[in-house]
Amino acid sequence: MNRDIIAKYEIKRLRPPTREELLEDVEWLCKSLGFLSERDKDKTAIKIFEKLLERAHNQMGVTSDELAELVGITRGAVVHHLNKMIRCGLVLRRSRYYELRTDSLQMTLDEIESDIHRIMENIRKIAKSIDERLGLKYRRM
Repeated sequence: MNRDIIAKYEIKRLRPPTREELLEDVEWLCKSLGFLSERDKDKTAIKIFEKLLERAHNQMGVTSDELAELVGITRGAVVHHLNKMIRCGLVLRRSRYYELRTDSLQMTLDEIESDIHRIMENIRKIAKSIDERLGLKYRRM
């Protein structure tokens, strides 16, 4: 992985679930945020994320070893999925513990939205500087 990448946000526009069902909603969210891939046939990422959500309800973090035992996979596989969740802004690692970025999923998504806004502002500043140096005109319709 490129060491310059601090975070990688991927947002997919998918049809929302047609009925209100917790597991279906969690799966949709995971797919929308790009950390549930087609290769994850067992939906391991969802299982890990669900455990993190349960712990968030109890305001507790969880270790990768605990997650491996709870989900029934290797610690290496758990860490792989956790790193994807960290890169997309959903999860934080504090010492040995992993936890949802904030106390609620909605607050976490608000934080991610703020991150994306700041990134776009920085990109715009650099684009403006490039335009000015090249003498390119910006015309808004």
